[in-house]
Amino acid sequence: MNDVFVYGTLCHKPLLDLVAGGPVETVPATMPGFSVCWAQGASYPLICATDGSEARGLLLRNLTGRQRDRLDFYEACFNYSVADIAVMTSEGTEPAACYVASKRDHTCGDVWNLDDWVAKWSVMTMRAAEEVMMSFTHEAPAEVGARFPTIRMRASAYAAAQANPSALTPSGLSASDVVSHKRTVPYANYFAVDEHDLSFTRHNGAPSEVVNRATFMAADAVVVLPYDPVRDRVLLVEQFRAGPYFRGDTHCWALEPVAGRIDPGETAIDAAMREAKEEARLKITKLIPVNRGYPSPGCSSEYYHLFVGICDLPDHIAGIAGEEAEAEDIRSHLFSFDRLMDMVDNDQISTQPTCLLALWLSRAREGLRTTG
Repeated sequence: MNDVFVYGTLCHKPLLDLVAGGPVETVPATMPGFSVCWAQGASYPLICATDGSEARGLLLRNLTGRQRDRLDFYEACFNYSVADIAVMTSEGTEPAACYVASKRDHTCGDVWNLDDWVAKWSVMTMRAAEEVMMSFTHEAPAEVGARFPTIRMRASAYAAAQANPSALTPSGLSASDVVSHKRTVPYANYFAVDEHDLSFTRHNGAPSEVVNRATFMAADAVVVLPYDPVRDRVLLVEQFRAGPYFRGDTHCWALEPVAGRIDPGETAIDAAMREAKEEARLKITKLIPVNRGYPSPGCSSEYYHLFVGICDLPDHIAGIAGEEAEAEDIRSHLFSFDRLMDMVDNDQISTQPTCLLALWLSRAREGLRTTG
């Protein structure tokens, strides 16, 4: 049996064709006795047994062997297996295969709405699916599934960039002036390396030659400098950082603000509040946006949302914290504003977001101390 019934995200034709590797013939179909609901707290649907209802979806007809193999691979990455079912089409009852969750980690929520999913999640999901399908034929689905949370985080950053691009450059050149001739992902784990053969419009209007460029790919992040305007002090955290260690720096425990990755579906503000609690047990009362942008645009996609966080910093707040599940071992330290600026002036802080936030604070401090 090669016809397949899909009822959720694969009903979005661009995603379906991307996963299948080409256009797929579809007809509307329903599966009696079931309904399609959002998985509670998630961005995908579940199919639930429901008397007197019917799950609406698409019947994929005349799939080639390779299309079916690609679909099987994609669904297996999420631990879905194949079940034989019967669906209703305009031609009557027809046999089909259906992908079902081998393990249900969520319960059924509200009725699924494809249009709502497309509006919020489709760009991210398309980007994630593109990376997933790059592993087809040379990596086991379970291996891809194990790292899917990080694939999804990178895809979420891509969707954020599409929705809210950076400031326009004076020349007016943009992504439409770049042509990617080939894309590969030679390394992917928590981070990834994205490699392109590309050409771009030169400043004189002529096309460039095809060049190879590789970029370190990471999820977007928040960086928060906690500041107590009453005590006029800041909190910085100290933890082991692989970057300085791999570079050969003997001082590989970095002193920096609270920081962390933005989870898919999470706002930068939500992430900043969460990270302050996780890394330093802090409750931020006010977040002040300072800057957002790329710390190293020549080789990295990392994108930072920088904040100063107004909070209470009594003597006892410093200590050791961090998420054990993420192998974090974080010690927090309190510094007076004057000591912070002395460290900046004397090259005693190696993390540049810390210096940027300290210099911003030096300009805004008087107003913050007046208003709180």
